[in-house]
Amino acid sequence: MIFLFISRRIWYTMNLVSHSIRGVDDQNNAIHKRGKWKMESSAACLNELRDLGTLTRKKKNDCLYNRAHLDKYVYCLEEGLCALHSVSPGGRERIYQYFLPGDFVGFIPAYARSYPDDTFYAFSITAKSACLLYQIPYNTFREYVESHPGFYRWLFETAIAHYDNALKHCYALQDGDNFVSLCYALTELAVCEGPHYVIHKDFSYSELANYLGIHTITVTRIMGKLKDMGVVSKRGHQTVIHDMARLTALAQQRTISKK
Repeated sequence: MIFLFISRRIWYTMNLVSHSIRGVDDQNNAIHKRGKWKMESSAACLNELRDLGTLTRKKKNDCLYNRAHLDKYVYCLEEGLCALHSVSPGGRERIYQYFLPGDFVGFIPAYARSYPDDTFYAFSITAKSACLLYQIPYNTFREYVESHPGFYRWLFETAIAHYDNALKHCYALQDGDNFVSLCYALTELAVCEGPHYVIHKDFSYSELANYLGIHTITVTRIMGKLKDMGVVSKRGHQTVIHDMARLTALAQQRTISKK
């Protein structure tokens, strides 16, 4: 019944976001567990789904899904970056969710017949970089899910975790504190690599600005402050997070003193 308190558009948006092939870990640490969420059972299912799909490549800005582009595939992203987004009549882009390697892309459209209208068709899924994906036909994906109830349950639990993160992102945007919003976005998008967390190299400052609905110069200024604090640094085109605990604490603050 909790969904009765949420508008239909937000509900559809949250359902179209990443229903990834990452397992659900401790929810208290979920915002920076992207690299650790996979479970043995889900990994086995992923390998089986790969065998049922076809390996394909997409160029940057290629469309994977929108109202006019109905390929009827669920994608498993192996390399690259994709985004769920919309473009206003005035040409302004709004990004709702990013997809990283290991994510399922375009899961909900496979079940579009269960929706009472075409609200979610207002959204598109686009490659934000060159991508390598396995494409799985809708019917094949549905048959697999229906014959693997454990995997179906796991997908549902993963969807709940992403739904929770998406609501936190929406709340952060409404909060009006750009520093807090960017800190939260960094914890949300970070992937564990060795001793550090990193941000995907295709997350340029302009890409982060689109995600947060702020100016690129604002992102540049805040990232400069985080560098001065020793929280992050740049390694080529990649952002490295050196102090995730401190970044998480900053993301949880409601106000940041302006210095």
